[in-house]
Amino acid sequence: MLPVHAVVPQQKATYKMTQNLEDQWLVYDASYKGYVPYFQKEYGVQPTLSLYLNLKKYSHYSLSIQVPQPTHLFVQSQLCRTLQPDRQLILNIDSLQKRYKLNSLLVTLYAPEGYAQLPTATIVYKNQETPTTQKSTTPQSVFAQSRQPQLRELSRFQDFVTVAIVFLLAFYTFLLNYHPKAFQRNFSFQAILTVDTREDATVIAKPLSQINLLFVLAHSMSLGLFYMIAQWYSESFFVNVLPINLSGSFGELVQYFLSCTGMIFLLLIIKYFFVYAIGVVFGINNAASVHYYEYLLFSRIFFLVVIPLQFIFMLSFPQLLVWFIQTIFVAVIILNIARMFVISSVLNKITSFRNLYLFSYLCATELIPLLIGIKFLAK
Repeated sequence: MLPVHAVVPQQKATYKMTQNLEDQWLVYDASYKGYVPYFQKEYGVQPTLSLYLNLKKYSHYSLSIQVPQPTHLFVQSQLCRTLQPDRQLILNIDSLQKRYKLNSLLVTLYAPEGYAQLPTATIVYKNQETPTTQKSTTPQSVFAQSRQPQLRELSRFQDFVTVAIVFLLAFYTFLLNYHPKAFQRNFSFQAILTVDTREDATVIAKPLSQINLLFVLAHSMSLGLFYMIAQWYSESFFVNVLPINLSGSFGELVQYFLSCTGMIFLLLIIKYFFVYAIGVVFGINNAASVHYYEYLLFSRIFFLVVIPLQFIFMLSFPQLLVWFIQTIFVAVIILNIARMFVISSVLNKITSFRNLYLFSYLCATELIPLLIGIKFLAK
């Protein structure tokens, strides 16, 4: 049964709003095969409106729902109750998390005649003073109330991401100042567009040198942060690989970040030895360092653009972040396909490989690991 904290008449509500979720309504779009932000001018009057509720983000608060007409409430696609327009439904978020054992829920409202006027959904907390016990309003009382600290939306995770972004910027600045040539080599936009400039493999002959490992570590931290944000805001889309609670303390978030970074760093090193081993099988182990450079080059530049955009979406457009992450997931697949063609072109120039053998080599080193990764990470 749905854990209801309170169902009260609107005029007697004793709750204060901390965030309005009115701009976060979603509708299902068949062309995208998923939920997209609802705009009445584009989608018209809809009988069904949905809302992704992040239970970790709003822990200790409640969800308030008010509807303009009789409405059926669904949680996780299960009918829970019927709402009346003269009542305010209060759902305790901590109780929802205990009831469903999830960190995010899909809340759906359905009215057969459609919503010409949007329902109201807000994050609220209980007011300590009820209307009957409030003191008279005087200039002194107003001044005293204005000096009292106000509750704000819990943002421990956003605070952590901000600190992590600053740390990454500092680390990349260190690499730029102390290893400028290596930095230019590892973030060369020209190298992506002009494959001929990469026939000279001397600049990439030592992929596991100390300097190159620093850049691999920096890239691992970037990917770890991207995954953490994606996991936090779209948990229903990505598998939680490491058993650490993202809603924990700042120290636990740092621990999770370091764990993700370490795991990704290890996988990237294993990737090089895997490429080298497959190269030995096909007789082109001398091209392994070139292949590995191409692999990391695409990924570094792509996420150099994606992570700042993800951070901006998180702070300014959180209601669109799930859509953004899902779009990036598709873009990553397209990136890997494009990267296969570029690697194929480069290897054709530095080896005397037949196309059939080259295709088999790329399937073994790129395509099959990509499919396994998608199967493992995406729910």
